[in-house]
Amino acid sequence: MTALQLVLSALGAALLGCALSIAVPGRYGRTLGFLSLLAAGALGCAAAVAGLRAPVPEVAGYPAIHVLLRIDPISAFFVGIIAATALLAGIYGLGSRGADERRTGRTAASAACAIALASLLVCVADDVLLFLFAWELIALGFYWTIVYAGTHEEAERSGYVTLVVTHVAGACLIAALLILAHRGGGYSLESALAGAATLSAPARGVIFVLLLIGFGAKFGMLPMQVWLPYGYSAAPASVAALMAGGALNAGFYGLARFVIGLPGGVPIWWAIVALALGALGAFFGIAWATAQRDVRRLAAYSSVENGGIILAAFGVALAGRAIHLDLLVGLGLAAAFMQIAAHALAKTTLFLGCSTIADRCGTLSFESLGGLAKSMPVTTAATLVAALSLAALPPMAGFAGEWLILESLMQAFRTGSVALELSFALCGATIGVAAGIAVVAFVKLVGIGLLGSARSPQARAATETPSAWKRLALVLGALAVLSAGIFARSLLTLAAPAIDGLSHANAVAGIAGTAPLLQPAFPGFSSASPPALALTIGGFALLFWLLARAIPRPRARSAEVWTSGESYRPWTQYTGTGFANPSRVILDAGMRTTREIAVEGPPHGERSTRYSSAIRPFFDLRFYRRVASGFLRVADIVRKTQSGAIAAYLSYILVFTILLLLLFPSIRKW
Repeated sequence: MTALQLVLSALGAALLGCALSIAVPGRYGRTLGFLSLLAAGALGCAAAVAGLRAPVPEVAGYPAIHVLLRIDPISAFFVGIIAATALLAGIYGLGSRGADERRTGRTAASAACAIALASLLVCVADDVLLFLFAWELIALGFYWTIVYAGTHEEAERSGYVTLVVTHVAGACLIAALLILAHRGGGYSLESALAGAATLSAPARGVIFVLLLIGFGAKFGMLPMQVWLPYGYSAAPASVAALMAGGALNAGFYGLARFVIGLPGGVPIWWAIVALALGALGAFFGIAWATAQRDVRRLAAYSSVENGGIILAAFGVALAGRAIHLDLLVGLGLAAAFMQIAAHALAKTTLFLGCSTIADRCGTLSFESLGGLAKSMPVTTAATLVAALSLAALPPMAGFAGEWLILESLMQAFRTGSVALELSFALCGATIGVAAGIAVVAFVKLVGIGLLGSARSPQARAATETPSAWKRLALVLGALAVLSAGIFARSLLTLAAPAIDGLSHANAVAGIAGTAPLLQPAFPGFSSASPPALALTIGGFALLFWLLARAIPRPRARSAEVWTSGESYRPWTQYTGTGFANPSRVILDAGMRTTREIAVEGPPHGERSTRYSSAIRPFFDLRFYRRVASGFLRVADIVRKTQSGAIAAYLSYILVFTILLLLLFPSIRKW
């Protein structure tokens, strides 16, 4: 089968799964839905490999009714990423119904299939109207998942916030793409992109801003990130894994296709804006993540960080286009694509681990977890691998991605522009700080959430999931994260047609041409070897284990843990709030922490002290309420004019006619 036939089969499987999970009653509908999602994921992965290896793009459809599909190396890469996450989510979903899935779980299965269908369709749509249809279908799939598939108590508000943000972004995309289609004289993506070359510089700048807002909202670009913690927390974790690891990448596909691929000149300020927003998103996203009390909200804010890091890599590519240095474009794209793959696999695995922990413990609060490493070894190991990758530690996939991004930012001296050199330096320093904070955030996740002693009876009684399907998905996810890191060269080589095709340079040969090294495209700069790092780390771990076994130790004695003269209790260990407190203090200006200390009890009896703290992220719901209040005031005025008396309408017409007669001589000259 050709790549396009495989994509059509994947779309058909997702559509069939959506229909079956709705039509078939009981748990069988859920099983058929996730089985179809698995099949769609497997077919999509096969289509991606075939599309990346195909000598020419494949196009098919009916342009007259705006149904036109196209698979080329760019779309094939993103189809593969989304399909891989769908495959993992499908395998996991074949296990028992999650505790956060409503009723029989059929709604969760149908929503997952709908999200996979829409995300794949976005990547292969070759018609502007079909692309916008698929884009809006993703938004509706998110709303469907959040409001109807889960059991979260704030599902309605979370769904409303998600729908508002995604529809504002959709409005920006509709405006930008229809303008391009009009100027290009056709609705195919090729015609729309060609239309950009006919626009003036200010008009191209407006199109860039609209596209950046529209696509950036999907992956949590500041200030559009407000929906991520609400949406990801309210959706069932098994579907949130597909949202965070798969559908989120539709935004990155849009940047690659419509921003990097936009013909014509690119001004330097485009790159500076992308670098600045990327750096701020990376820093604030991970800073907010460290302060979270819930594992899933930490993972959601981590997506804001990774979205910022990837956006910064696209900024490097835009800088390369602005100064006509194609090799820098290729390096930025290679770094972005590597980090996209790393984040997708790690975040999917992390959310699946969250689902298992929530099922077995009944909570994801750091204050109630702990002690799961011994009772849930498979879940702990998979979550640990995902956390190591998201913290960018070797030899995981996240290390290769962030290393390439930092190396690309070190090429500032090649730009010959003071503005770009300063932007590269500030962005690199900010991302470096964010990488350090990420280590703190994920040490909190592993150390507080999985290690230590159980902080609640539920955590103390937790056991590994009995579902073989869920364990298989976790193991496969962890192996994929590790393999993508060790064999990063092979992954980039597979993606070379997409990277080199967009950059018009033989960039991947410079990055991965010397086995087993990764290099930042330009010869003689620096290099790293993920396989060598894996062997070194694994060798030292093995050596330590052998020494621990070989060296005789005195006979162990059991005694109570010393806790300042008192018996050890779970509350004497670090809590999530206590562990994150140094970060809160140091980053207080950005976190804007509020604290409350309340003394409870009778005035002359035994009293207790309750401490609570919270952060107020920039551009949160309070910020958007203030923005929305202005629009609502305007809407009130408009509403009054719409529901007035007939005399008022006649007065409007009279005033308009008088003004028209007065201005007619001037209007005629226009």
